[in-house]
Amino acid sequence: MKTCGYCGSVVERKANMYYCVFCDMELFREDVQEDGQRKPVSITVGATLNGAERSTPELMELDSYYLTELLTLVRSQRKQVYNSLRIVNKGAALSPGFEQAQKQGGQNYHYWTRKAWAIENILRERAGFYPAKITLNYLNLFREQVHKSNELPMLIRSDSVRE
Repeated sequence: MKTCGYCGSVVERKANMYYCVFCDMELFREDVQEDGQRKPVSITVGATLNGAERSTPELMELDSYYLTELLTLVRSQRKQVYNSLRIVNKGAALSPGFEQAQKQGGQNYHYWTRKAWAIENILRERAGFYPAKITLNYLNLFREQVHKSNELPMLIRSDSVRE
């Protein structure tokens, strides 16, 4: 039976749309599921640093798991740039001729810092927070939770409800 992907209620067919009485809204075809199944949430695994070169609107189109993976890479890149900049600044303090390297290092550091902030704020808008520390265990648990939530149907057992 056709059910709402948000609440699990049986939906009504209206012209070329569906309608959920409980949610009081029309549903697109992709929002209609079968037998109380949830709308599947897909995740993209395997972020690369090249993914960070996308614009903020493009990043906003990506799933939260991918963005979380990407944030780990961006933070790592930012840290590397910062450490390199520290070395260049120490060299500049000892002798002239490091101005161009300092300028380029500063620009790189600003880029990666702002890119991290953009990703953090996208995640924050979606969940109300962004992860301060992202570990391999955190990512594994994230994937596991998405897979579990995709499998859990929205069904009310008739023996658990008494009218």
